[in-house]
Amino acid sequence: MILKKIKTLSLLFVVLFSLITVLEMPLTGYAATPTISYKSELKMHAIDVGQGDCILLELPNGQKMLIDAGNSDNSSTIKKYLDSRNIKKIDYFIATHPHADHIGSAAFIVNNYSIGSIYAPKVSTTTKTFENFLLAVKKKCLKINTPVAGKYILNDKYKLEVQILAPNNTKYENLNDYSIVLKIKYRNISFLLTGDASIISEQEMIEKGFDLKATLLKIGHHGSKYSTSSTFLSKVSPKYTVISVGKSNNYGHPSQEIINRFIKAKVSIFRTDVSGTIIASSNGYSIIFNKKASPIKPQAPPSTSIVNNKTSSIANTISSSSIDNKREAIVYITKTGEKYHHDGCQYLRKSKIPIKLKDALSSGYTPCSRCSPPQ
Repeated sequence: MILKKIKTLSLLFVVLFSLITVLEMPLTGYAATPTISYKSELKMHAIDVGQGDCILLELPNGQKMLIDAGNSDNSSTIKKYLDSRNIKKIDYFIATHPHADHIGSAAFIVNNYSIGSIYAPKVSTTTKTFENFLLAVKKKCLKINTPVAGKYILNDKYKLEVQILAPNNTKYENLNDYSIVLKIKYRNISFLLTGDASIISEQEMIEKGFDLKATLLKIGHHGSKYSTSSTFLSKVSPKYTVISVGKSNNYGHPSQEIINRFIKAKVSIFRTDVSGTIIASSNGYSIIFNKKASPIKPQAPPSTSIVNNKTSSIANTISSSSIDNKREAIVYITKTGEKYHHDGCQYLRKSKIPIKLKDALSSGYTPCSRCSPPQ
């Protein structure tokens, strides 16, 4: 009996010793505890689409967000760029507002890419561009999500947030103020992208008490003087600003008044009309750009005209004072259209709203091709 107990104890000792030995051995051939896959960088691509907006965000969770789609003739440019990034799916497509320089290629994007979610403000226009966008969405049985200020598109535990800050109202006189404004925050870095939001929308965001502070500001309305007020700029307090604007545009964008405001605030300025496509990459703690900050220079040069098949600068034939007088001229817009017109244009039969030429240009209106108003 005693001998049997001794044998049992000996067997237990051997088993325990073996277990201890195994536990003390290094676990060679086994991987360390896996971590959840999470890409390290947030990348913003301000794609050069001329006088328009198209911003690609490569989010650190691997998803892709496209904000606006430039003009209708930018589809090949956008496709070429997305192809260069091997992008087949757009997880979030944001149409900030229904102006042609922001949704021009929206129908093309919806028709040619796999789309996760679409966001657009609850406002419509009668333009063919907008109609084509809606038809493309309907054809693919997609749904348009209405933005709600304060809500998050993304908000996860990895410190990646995409929050909607505007629009904050349901009725505006100008389509620009329906612009979806997004704040993207990754760790300690944040981007504020404002579409064509004007001072009206900016003031609403301030009054709502949103945290507007951001490392990088994508300037509103291509640098128009009707966006980026001094108060708004002080609330955002950016280190960098990106301006998506076309060379030699007809609108005088960016406004020298706005450029001076950023210079005074010691903000580094990056412009697509100077540097082409601008890429801002961040690990969540700093930002690296693919281009140098744009040199300080006055507003975009005046457009050119063709005379006797030779291009000559308008600046050589028209004095600055006459340009100023011209921009004080009265033109006419309609309640829903995107063009401005001469008095008497056939498109003014149902609606006719007088406006100064300079204000029409700054608000994003383009000249009617039928009546050829001043530019």
